[in-house]
Amino acid sequence: MLHRNPSQAGYTLIELLVVIVITGAISIPLTTFAIKGLTSYTFLEAQSNTSLELNILADRIAKVVRGATSVDTAQANTLIIYGYFSPQDTTIKKIRYFISGTNLNIGVTPPTGTAPNYTYDPANEVVTTTRIDLVMGSNPLFTYYDDAGNQLSNAFATSQVKDIGIYLAANPNAKQVPVPISLTTRVTLRNLKTNL
Repeated sequence: MLHRNPSQAGYTLIELLVVIVITGAISIPLTTFAIKGLTSYTFLEAQSNTSLELNILADRIAKVVRGATSVDTAQANTLIIYGYFSPQDTTIKKIRYFISGTNLNIGVTPPTGTAPNYTYDPANEVVTTTRIDLVMGSNPLFTYYDDAGNQLSNAFATSQVKDIGIYLAANPNAKQVPVPISLTTRVTLRNLKTNL
């Protein structure tokens, strides 16, 4: 039997190599598992944040559109209405929602002059970009419906518009969220109802 001298206590090189190999074999799957877990968490967080942001945006648009006093322009990716843009507004503003590339923009023009003969100078429009990552595909931002609930075709008068459908789809990071997050809502123009 081999006895070690207390001054020679420790591990041999072979023992250290065996420990390193075993530790490496255990840590590779654990690291892979941790990376996959972090990727999944990041994906779910991006999906959840985008969904929440789109809901807030759609709700804000719906509130403004619902209170519109008239519809000026009703196109697939452009809607111009007159109404109160914020709860603090005391005068009717010209409000324009439109898509430019992958951006959703809102233009607000305050009135000039005196009621009821207000004018809306395009030079006074303040445009704000609310989203920069829209992925709309062939879907329109807006769809329009008459008072019977029928979708209006390309040739219609803005006076026929009683309901407006809003579709939003966004993808802030295609690597994390391969499929865009989308939502659809429909708004009745309460000031333009004919069936009261």
